[in-house]
Amino acid sequence: MLPLFFMIKNSSYKSYINNLNFVRSSDNWTDLNNFSNNIKSYLPSKANYIDRLNIVENKMREALCDDSWMGHCAKYQLQSGGKRFRALLALMTSDLFQLDTKSSVNVAVCCEFIHNASLIHDDLQDRDLLRRGLPTIWNRFGDHTAINLGDYFISGSFEILTKINVNPDFKCIAIAELSKIIKQTVKGQSLEILGRSDFDLRMEDYESTAKAKTGGLICLPIKLVMILKGKKIEEKNFTPLYEAGLAYQIQDDLSDFLGIKDRGLPGRDLKEGKMNVLIMHFLRYASNGEIFLLKEFLKKKPESISEEDILNWIKTIKSKGIIEKSIEHLIDVSKKSILQSDDLDKRIYEIVKFVNKNILKRISKKIKD
Repeated sequence: MLPLFFMIKNSSYKSYINNLNFVRSSDNWTDLNNFSNNIKSYLPSKANYIDRLNIVENKMREALCDDSWMGHCAKYQLQSGGKRFRALLALMTSDLFQLDTKSSVNVAVCCEFIHNASLIHDDLQDRDLLRRGLPTIWNRFGDHTAINLGDYFISGSFEILTKINVNPDFKCIAIAELSKIIKQTVKGQSLEILGRSDFDLRMEDYESTAKAKTGGLICLPIKLVMILKGKKIEEKNFTPLYEAGLAYQIQDDLSDFLGIKDRGLPGRDLKEGKMNVLIMHFLRYASNGEIFLLKEFLKKKPESISEEDILNWIKTIKSKGIIEKSIEHLIDVSKKSILQSDDLDKRIYEIVKFVNKNILKRISKKIKD
């Protein structure tokens, strides 16, 4: 007889394959794929930025990876990889608004540092064991190191921003904006944690939290570049990018549910009691009995939840058509984001289309593969 660990892994793998096959055969997946392919972004591809992204990579290591304990941990975090999407946004926006190359690299580094800090702290709070297929910082080095390393990256983001050679007034405004977005992200994260297992949470609460937590860090590279070029920041012009942040969160929730998020096993949000988009939709269509049982389940301590329990809830949620409804939600939010940017500065419009296309490609590529 196989050991229990391998039986669990095998059951989870079967669930993962079943979920993917289910999505691939649905009309919603076809709609998502078609919509993604039909977004026409005229910005250069990532391939055009490889050389500059390599400079960003070297600059990140140079800034934080010294011979100290924090330096070695920072090296581990950065070597785990990542798409460097925020760095790419900083470089692209710099080209559009004609910020010099050296300054654009510093903005890219700043944004990646903040992004990595948020990942380190999120993994600690969520007790995620894996990130990009490798042990997370807290799992590898302990809770204390994770807290310190996240702070280390935040400190590095401010330091790198001070080194940009532009009008000092613009630099001060940029630093203030960085601080504002960090606070906004932290507030969003705290609301997400406080909202766990909260069955009074409304869909609009979920959406506003996602926009604050995720949308701010998408806006950050664009805002910093514009500020450093002396442009006035009007929040209404960034509404489409906050909406794109919601799209990012929805695809992230779907990726977790389907088991394509590189977190080891499907349904980690369920184990953590997160009120993600699938749970929010499920509550609209579940019976009173199902809602009661789910409420009791999500109140459990993560360590007392078995993988079999998680797979049973995945099956129940899927049977209500929730995957399809969540994909529809993702498409609607992405369409809304692009529509909101249609009458804005054409440079912002192109950025919004590029961001949405890449968000949809994150999930569609994994489903396709």
